[in-house]
Amino acid sequence: MKDNISSTLYGISRLMKKKQIASKYNIPLDQIIDLSAGDNLFIPPKLIRNLAINEIKRVDPRDRYPIDYSSFIEEISRFTNVAKKCIYPGISHITLIEKLLRFYTEQRDKVIVLNPEKDIFSRIIKKLMLKQIPVYLFDDYKLNTDDIIEKASSEQAKAILISSPHYPTGNQFSEDRMLSMINELNIPIIVDESYVEFGKYSLTNIVSNYNNLHVIRNFSKAWGIGAFSLAYLVANENVITKMKQVYMVEEIPPIHILVAINIFRNPYKFVELIQLFLQERKRVYEYLKLLNGVKVFKTDSNFIFMQFEHNTQPIFEYLCSKGILVQNFDKLLDFKNKEKSLLVTLGTNTINDKFIINLVEVLEAISQSST
Repeated sequence: MKDNISSTLYGISRLMKKKQIASKYNIPLDQIIDLSAGDNLFIPPKLIRNLAINEIKRVDPRDRYPIDYSSFIEEISRFTNVAKKCIYPGISHITLIEKLLRFYTEQRDKVIVLNPEKDIFSRIIKKLMLKQIPVYLFDDYKLNTDDIIEKASSEQAKAILISSPHYPTGNQFSEDRMLSMINELNIPIIVDESYVEFGKYSLTNIVSNYNNLHVIRNFSKAWGIGAFSLAYLVANENVITKMKQVYMVEEIPPIHILVAINIFRNPYKFVELIQLFLQERKRVYEYLKLLNGVKVFKTDSNFIFMQFEHNTQPIFEYLCSKGILVQNFDKLLDFKNKEKSLLVTLGTNTINDKFIINLVEVLEAISQSST
Protein backbone atom coordinates (compact mmCIF):
# COMPACT_ATOMS: atom_id res chain seq x y z
CA MET A 1 0.00 0.00 0.00
CA LYS A 2 2.83 2.36 0.88
CA ASP A 3 4.26 2.24 -2.66
CA ASN A 4 0.96 3.55 -4.05
CA ILE A 5 0.47 6.45 -1.66
CA SER A 6 2.05 9.13 -3.87
CA SER A 7 -0.05 8.20 -6.90
CA THR A 8 -3.22 7.94 -4.84
CA LEU A 9 -2.71 11.30 -3.15
CA TYR A 10 -2.01 12.89 -6.53
CA GLY A 11 -5.32 11.63 -7.91
CA ILE A 12 -7.21 12.71 -4.78
CA SER A 13 -5.66 16.20 -4.81
CA ARG A 14 -6.73 16.73 -8.43
CA LEU A 15 -10.28 15.64 -7.64
CA MET A 16 -10.42 17.91 -4.60
CA LYS A 17 -9.24 20.86 -6.69
CA LYS A 18 -12.01 20.25 -9.22
CA LYS A 19 -14.57 19.97 -6.41
CA GLN A 20 -13.38 23.29 -4.97
CA ILE A 21 -13.81 24.98 -8.34
CA ALA A 22 -17.23 23.40 -8.84
CA SER A 23 -18.36 24.63 -5.44
CA LYS A 24 -16.82 28.11 -5.71
CA TYR A 25 -18.24 28.89 -9.14
CA ASN A 26 -21.39 26.72 -9.02
CA ILE A 27 -20.30 24.57 -11.96
CA PRO A 28 -21.29 20.89 -12.32
CA LEU A 29 -18.24 18.75 -11.60
CA ASP A 30 -18.52 16.87 -14.89
CA GLN A 31 -18.40 20.15 -16.84
CA ILE A 32 -14.97 21.18 -15.56
CA ILE A 33 -12.23 20.62 -18.14
CA ASP A 34 -8.97 19.65 -16.46
CA LEU A 35 -6.12 21.00 -18.61
CA SER A 36 -3.57 20.94 -15.79
CA ALA A 37 -1.91 17.54 -15.90
CA GLY A 38 -0.74 16.68 -19.41
CA ASP A 39 -3.31 13.91 -19.75
CA ASN A 40 -4.52 12.64 -23.12
CA LEU A 41 -7.59 14.61 -24.17
CA PHE A 42 -7.70 13.83 -27.89
CA ILE A 43 -8.01 10.02 -28.08
CA PRO A 44 -11.80 9.35 -28.06
CA PRO A 45 -12.75 7.45 -24.87
CA LYS A 46 -15.07 5.25 -26.94
CA LEU A 47 -12.09 3.95 -28.93
CA ILE A 48 -10.36 2.75 -25.75
CA ARG A 49 -13.56 1.39 -24.19
CA ASN A 50 -14.39 -0.68 -27.26
CA LEU A 51 -10.85 -1.99 -27.40
CA ALA A 52 -10.94 -3.01 -23.73
CA ILE A 53 -14.42 -4.55 -24.00
CA ASN A 54 -13.37 -6.65 -26.99
CA GLU A 55 -10.32 -7.92 -25.11
CA ILE A 56 -12.37 -8.74 -22.00
CA LYS A 57 -14.80 -10.76 -24.12
CA ARG A 58 -11.92 -12.94 -25.31
CA VAL A 59 -10.65 -13.67 -21.80
CA ASP A 60 -11.74 -16.61 -19.67
CA PRO A 61 -12.18 -14.85 -16.30
CA ARG A 62 -11.14 -18.04 -14.48
CA ASP A 63 -7.69 -17.84 -16.05
CA ARG A 64 -5.36 -15.62 -14.02
CA TYR A 65 -2.75 -15.56 -16.77
CA PRO A 66 -4.44 -15.39 -20.19
CA ILE A 67 -1.16 -14.17 -21.68
CA ASP A 68 2.45 -14.31 -20.57
CA TYR A 69 4.93 -11.46 -20.15
CA SER A 70 7.14 -12.73 -22.95
CA SER A 71 4.41 -11.98 -25.50
CA PHE A 72 4.09 -8.44 -24.14
CA ILE A 73 7.86 -7.91 -24.28
CA GLU A 74 7.94 -9.28 -27.83
CA GLU A 75 5.37 -6.70 -28.94
CA ILE A 76 7.29 -3.86 -27.25
CA SER A 77 10.45 -5.10 -28.95
CA ARG A 78 8.82 -5.23 -32.36
CA PHE A 79 7.16 -1.84 -31.98
CA THR A 80 10.22 0.02 -30.63
CA ASN A 81 12.84 -1.94 -32.60
CA VAL A 82 14.67 -2.70 -29.35
CA ALA A 83 15.97 -6.17 -28.44
CA LYS A 84 13.78 -8.13 -25.99
CA LYS A 85 16.73 -8.54 -23.62
CA CYS A 86 16.79 -4.73 -23.21
CA ILE A 87 13.16 -4.42 -21.99
CA TYR A 88 11.75 -4.60 -18.46
CA PRO A 89 7.97 -4.06 -17.96
CA GLY A 90 6.37 -2.31 -15.00
CA ILE A 91 3.01 -1.23 -13.62
CA SER A 92 3.87 2.50 -13.94
CA HIS A 93 6.76 4.80 -14.74
CA ILE A 94 6.75 5.87 -11.08
CA THR A 95 7.43 2.34 -9.82
CA LEU A 96 10.14 1.84 -12.43
CA ILE A 97 11.89 5.05 -11.36
CA GLU A 98 11.67 3.93 -7.74
CA LYS A 99 13.13 0.52 -8.59
CA LEU A 100 16.06 2.07 -10.44
CA LEU A 101 16.84 4.51 -7.63
CA ARG A 102 16.61 1.74 -5.03
CA PHE A 103 18.91 -0.35 -7.20
CA TYR A 104 21.59 2.32 -7.59
CA THR A 105 21.42 4.34 -4.37
CA GLU A 106 21.39 4.13 -0.59
CA GLN A 107 19.79 6.48 1.92
CA ARG A 108 21.26 10.00 1.89
CA ASP A 109 22.86 9.52 -1.53
CA LYS A 110 22.58 12.51 -3.87
CA VAL A 111 20.46 12.55 -7.03
CA ILE A 112 20.59 15.33 -9.63
CA VAL A 113 17.19 16.69 -10.70
CA LEU A 114 16.51 19.60 -13.04
CA ASN A 115 14.79 22.73 -11.84
CA PRO A 116 12.01 23.07 -12.79
CA GLU A 117 11.09 19.39 -13.02
CA LYS A 118 8.25 16.97 -12.29
CA ASP A 119 7.01 17.21 -8.71
CA ILE A 120 6.71 13.42 -8.59
CA PHE A 121 10.51 13.15 -8.86
CA SER A 122 10.92 15.13 -5.65
CA ARG A 123 8.36 12.96 -3.89
CA ILE A 124 10.12 9.75 -4.96
CA ILE A 125 13.48 11.09 -3.79
CA LYS A 126 12.01 12.16 -0.46
CA LYS A 127 10.31 8.80 0.00
CA LEU A 128 13.60 6.96 -0.57
CA MET A 129 15.38 9.34 1.85
CA LEU A 130 17.77 10.59 -0.81
CA LYS A 131 19.13 14.13 -1.23
CA GLN A 132 18.02 16.15 -4.24
CA ILE A 133 20.66 18.25 -6.01
CA PRO A 134 19.00 20.83 -8.32
CA VAL A 135 20.54 21.89 -11.62
CA TYR A 136 18.87 24.93 -13.18
CA LEU A 137 18.02 25.08 -16.85
CA PHE A 138 19.10 28.04 -18.93
CA ASP A 139 16.68 30.99 -19.18
CA ASP A 140 15.33 29.55 -22.44
CA TYR A 141 14.89 26.19 -20.62
CA LYS A 142 17.59 24.41 -22.59
CA LEU A 143 19.71 21.77 -20.88
CA ASN A 144 22.77 23.01 -18.99
CA THR A 145 25.00 19.98 -19.56
CA ASP A 146 28.15 21.65 -18.23
CA ASP A 147 26.46 22.36 -14.89
CA ILE A 148 25.11 18.80 -14.68
CA ILE A 149 28.56 17.33 -15.34
CA GLU A 150 30.17 19.67 -12.80
CA LYS A 151 27.56 18.95 -10.13
CA ALA A 152 27.76 15.21 -10.71
CA SER A 153 31.47 15.38 -9.91
CA SER A 154 31.52 17.95 -7.11
CA GLU A 155 28.48 16.52 -5.30
CA GLN A 156 29.43 12.88 -5.99
CA ALA A 157 25.91 12.26 -7.23
CA LYS A 158 24.79 8.65 -7.63
CA ALA A 159 22.15 9.22 -10.34
CA ILE A 160 20.53 11.79 -12.62
CA LEU A 161 16.76 12.01 -13.16
CA ILE A 162 15.43 13.86 -16.24
CA SER A 163 12.17 14.10 -18.19
CA SER A 164 12.50 14.70 -21.94
CA PRO A 165 10.31 16.04 -23.48
CA HIS A 166 10.49 18.07 -20.33
CA TYR A 167 7.76 18.75 -17.83
CA PRO A 168 6.69 21.51 -17.28
CA THR A 169 8.35 23.49 -20.08
CA GLY A 170 7.33 21.10 -22.89
CA ASN A 171 10.59 21.15 -24.84
CA GLN A 172 12.62 18.10 -25.78
CA PHE A 173 16.27 18.65 -24.97
CA SER A 174 18.78 18.73 -27.82
CA GLU A 175 19.83 15.20 -28.75
CA ASP A 176 23.45 16.37 -29.04
CA ARG A 177 23.39 17.79 -25.50
CA MET A 178 21.85 14.61 -24.14
CA LEU A 179 24.45 12.44 -25.88
CA SER A 180 27.24 14.69 -24.63
CA MET A 181 26.05 14.21 -21.05
CA ILE A 182 25.58 10.45 -21.46
CA ASN A 183 29.07 10.05 -22.92
CA GLU A 184 30.73 12.26 -20.32
CA LEU A 185 29.25 10.68 -17.19
CA ASN A 186 29.44 7.19 -15.72
CA ILE A 187 26.61 7.44 -13.19
CA PRO A 188 23.09 6.16 -14.01
CA ILE A 189 21.03 8.58 -16.12
CA ILE A 190 17.28 7.93 -15.90
CA VAL A 191 15.27 9.57 -18.69
CA ASP A 192 11.48 9.71 -18.37
CA GLU A 193 10.13 9.75 -21.95
CA SER A 194 6.44 9.89 -21.00
CA TYR A 195 5.76 12.46 -23.74
CA VAL A 196 8.21 11.18 -26.34
CA GLU A 197 5.58 10.31 -28.97
CA PHE A 198 4.99 14.06 -29.32
CA GLY A 199 8.71 14.81 -29.67
CA LYS A 200 11.45 14.54 -32.27
CA TYR A 201 13.45 11.50 -31.17
CA SER A 202 13.78 8.74 -28.58
CA LEU A 203 16.91 7.53 -26.83
CA THR A 204 15.67 3.92 -26.84
CA ASN A 205 17.57 3.19 -30.04
CA ILE A 206 20.97 3.72 -28.37
CA VAL A 207 20.51 2.05 -24.96
CA SER A 208 22.43 -1.06 -26.01
CA ASN A 209 25.56 1.10 -26.37
CA TYR A 210 25.52 2.46 -22.81
CA ASN A 211 25.52 0.94 -19.33
CA ASN A 212 24.47 4.24 -17.73
CA LEU A 213 21.39 5.07 -19.84
CA HIS A 214 17.89 4.07 -18.68
CA VAL A 215 14.80 5.13 -20.65
CA ILE A 216 11.27 4.79 -19.25
CA ARG A 217 8.12 5.06 -21.35
CA ASN A 218 4.42 4.63 -20.59
CA PHE A 219 1.05 4.46 -22.31
CA SER A 220 -0.97 7.21 -20.64
CA LYS A 221 0.05 10.36 -22.54
CA ALA A 222 0.02 9.60 -26.28
CA TRP A 223 -1.94 6.34 -26.30
CA GLY A 224 -4.68 7.44 -23.91
CA ILE A 225 -4.81 4.35 -21.68
CA GLY A 226 -3.88 5.93 -18.36
CA ALA A 227 -6.57 3.83 -16.66
CA PHE A 228 -4.62 0.73 -17.74
CA SER A 229 -1.48 1.58 -15.81
CA LEU A 230 1.48 0.22 -17.72
CA ALA A 231 5.08 1.22 -18.49
CA TYR A 232 8.40 -0.24 -19.50
CA LEU A 233 12.10 0.35 -19.01
CA VAL A 234 14.58 0.14 -21.89
CA ALA A 235 18.22 -0.28 -20.92
CA ASN A 236 21.40 -2.18 -21.75
CA GLU A 237 21.11 -5.97 -21.53
CA ASN A 238 23.51 -6.03 -18.56
CA VAL A 239 21.30 -3.59 -16.64
CA ILE A 240 18.10 -5.53 -17.34
CA THR A 241 19.75 -8.82 -16.31
CA LYS A 242 20.86 -7.34 -12.99
CA MET A 243 17.42 -5.80 -12.42
CA LYS A 244 15.78 -9.20 -12.86
CA GLN A 245 18.21 -10.71 -10.36
CA VAL A 246 17.19 -8.16 -7.72
CA TYR A 247 13.47 -7.64 -8.43
CA MET A 248 10.63 -9.94 -9.28
CA VAL A 249 8.80 -8.69 -12.37
CA GLU A 250 5.63 -6.90 -11.25
CA GLU A 251 2.27 -8.59 -11.65
CA ILE A 252 0.68 -6.37 -14.26
CA PRO A 253 -3.09 -7.03 -14.61
CA PRO A 254 -3.58 -9.26 -17.69
CA ILE A 255 -6.26 -7.03 -19.21
CA HIS A 256 -3.80 -4.10 -19.13
CA ILE A 257 -1.29 -6.15 -21.11
CA LEU A 258 -3.91 -7.33 -23.59
CA VAL A 259 -5.09 -3.78 -24.31
CA ALA A 260 -1.49 -2.60 -24.83
CA ILE A 261 -0.70 -5.54 -27.13
CA ASN A 262 -3.78 -4.74 -29.19
CA ILE A 263 -2.52 -1.17 -29.66
CA PHE A 264 0.96 -2.40 -30.62
CA ARG A 265 -0.49 -4.76 -33.20
CA ASN A 266 -2.97 -2.22 -34.57
CA PRO A 267 -1.42 1.19 -33.98
CA TYR A 268 -2.63 2.87 -37.15
CA LYS A 269 -5.71 4.62 -35.77
CA PHE A 270 -3.74 5.86 -32.75
CA VAL A 271 -0.84 7.05 -34.90
CA GLU A 272 -3.31 8.87 -37.14
CA LEU A 273 -4.89 10.59 -34.13
CA ILE A 274 -1.47 11.58 -32.80
CA GLN A 275 -0.55 13.12 -36.17
CA LEU A 276 -3.82 15.05 -36.25
CA PHE A 277 -3.11 16.25 -32.74
CA LEU A 278 0.34 17.51 -33.77
CA GLN A 279 -1.32 19.59 -36.50
CA GLU A 280 -3.77 20.96 -33.95
CA ARG A 281 -0.90 21.71 -31.56
CA LYS A 282 0.80 23.78 -34.25
CA ARG A 283 -2.44 25.71 -34.90
CA VAL A 284 -2.88 26.58 -31.23
CA TYR A 285 0.78 27.49 -30.78
CA GLU A 286 0.74 29.83 -33.79
CA TYR A 287 -2.42 31.54 -32.53
CA LEU A 288 -1.18 31.97 -28.96
CA LYS A 289 2.02 33.55 -30.26
CA LEU A 290 -0.07 36.41 -31.65
CA LEU A 291 -1.43 37.41 -28.23
CA ASN A 292 0.01 40.45 -26.50
CA GLY A 293 1.50 40.04 -23.06
CA VAL A 294 2.22 36.32 -23.47
CA LYS A 295 5.45 34.47 -24.22
CA VAL A 296 4.60 31.04 -25.62
CA PHE A 297 7.32 28.40 -25.56
CA LYS A 298 7.62 25.94 -28.42
CA THR A 299 6.55 22.49 -27.30
CA ASP A 300 7.41 18.88 -28.06
CA SER A 301 4.70 17.53 -25.77
CA ASN A 302 0.90 17.63 -25.52
CA PHE A 303 0.90 20.80 -23.41
CA ILE A 304 2.06 24.38 -23.84
CA PHE A 305 4.05 26.39 -21.30
CA MET A 306 3.40 30.15 -21.21
CA GLN A 307 4.78 33.13 -19.31
CA PHE A 308 2.86 36.37 -18.90
CA GLU A 309 3.88 39.96 -18.19
CA HIS A 310 2.10 39.98 -14.84
CA ASN A 311 1.04 37.63 -12.06
CA THR A 312 -1.19 34.90 -13.50
CA GLN A 313 -3.54 34.52 -10.53
CA PRO A 314 -6.34 36.65 -12.09
CA ILE A 315 -6.03 34.65 -15.33
CA PHE A 316 -6.05 31.37 -13.44
CA GLU A 317 -9.14 32.35 -11.44
CA TYR A 318 -11.00 33.64 -14.49
CA LEU A 319 -10.40 30.38 -16.36
CA CYS A 320 -11.54 28.43 -13.31
CA SER A 321 -14.75 30.48 -13.25
CA LYS A 322 -15.37 29.26 -16.81
CA GLY A 323 -14.78 25.63 -15.84
CA ILE A 324 -11.23 25.47 -17.23
CA LEU A 325 -8.49 24.24 -14.88
CA VAL A 326 -4.92 24.94 -16.00
CA GLN A 327 -1.65 24.44 -14.12
CA ASN A 328 -0.09 27.25 -12.13
CA PHE A 329 3.12 26.96 -10.14
CA ASP A 330 2.71 29.10 -7.05
CA LYS A 331 2.87 26.13 -4.69
CA LEU A 332 4.14 23.31 -6.87
CA LEU A 333 7.52 24.32 -8.27
CA ASP A 334 10.29 26.73 -7.39
CA PHE A 335 11.67 28.37 -10.48
CA LYS A 336 12.17 31.80 -11.97
CA ASN A 337 8.95 33.63 -12.92
CA LYS A 338 6.77 30.87 -11.49
CA GLU A 339 4.13 33.44 -10.48
CA LYS A 340 3.88 34.52 -14.12
CA SER A 341 3.72 31.02 -15.61
CA LEU A 342 0.90 28.71 -16.67
CA LEU A 343 0.73 25.32 -18.38
CA VAL A 344 -2.22 24.21 -20.48
CA THR A 345 -2.83 20.70 -21.79
CA LEU A 346 -4.09 20.60 -25.36
CA GLY A 347 -6.92 18.39 -26.57
CA THR A 348 -9.47 18.47 -29.36
CA ASN A 349 -10.06 21.65 -31.34
CA THR A 350 -13.29 22.20 -29.36
CA ILE A 351 -11.42 22.06 -26.04
CA ASN A 352 -8.58 24.20 -27.36
CA ASP A 353 -10.92 26.85 -28.81
CA LYS A 354 -12.78 27.14 -25.51
CA PHE A 355 -9.47 27.77 -23.73
CA ILE A 356 -8.32 30.29 -26.35
CA ILE A 357 -11.60 32.25 -26.33
CA ASN A 358 -11.59 32.57 -22.55
CA LEU A 359 -7.89 33.41 -22.41
CA VAL A 360 -8.40 36.21 -24.93
CA GLU A 361 -11.36 37.51 -22.92
CA VAL A 362 -9.43 37.72 -19.66
CA LEU A 363 -6.35 39.25 -21.32
CA GLU A 364 -8.52 41.94 -22.91
CA ALA A 365 -10.20 42.64 -19.57
CA ILE A 366 -6.81 42.96 -17.84
CA SER A 367 -5.53 45.23 -20.62
CA GLN A 368 -8.57 47.52 -20.40
CA SER A 369 -8.40 47.75 -16.59
CA SER A 370 -4.74 48.83 -16.73
CA THR A 371 -5.35 51.69 -19.19
